[in-house]
Amino acid sequence: MMEDEPIYTVLDPAGEQQEVPTVSLAARLESLEGSTVYCISQFIGGADSFMKKVADALAKRVAGVKTVFVHKATAFMADDPALWDEIAHKGHAVIYGCAA
Repeated sequence: MMEDEPIYTVLDPAGEQQEVPTVSLAARLESLEGSTVYCISQFIGGADSFMKKVADALAKRVAGVKTVFVHKATAFMADDPALWDEIAHKGHAVIYGCAA
């Protein structure tokens, strides 16, 4: 090897597989009757308009269902602990509408 030859560092593009914890799906409701369903929307791409229509249609079609429309102002991948806590304590189901 000559002294003026460059030295290269080579990285393995395969990477390393990370262990990902799994979480079970939430228990499914037998019926939406009498339940509170949160309809959460992002403002991107008309999701607000669509999710308001979903909330209204659900309330008209399912006996005793209460729908709560929420406009989530943060990005869909941003955590919102206060909202999740509210849903956990006051809601039974969630419909999350995210548009891009």
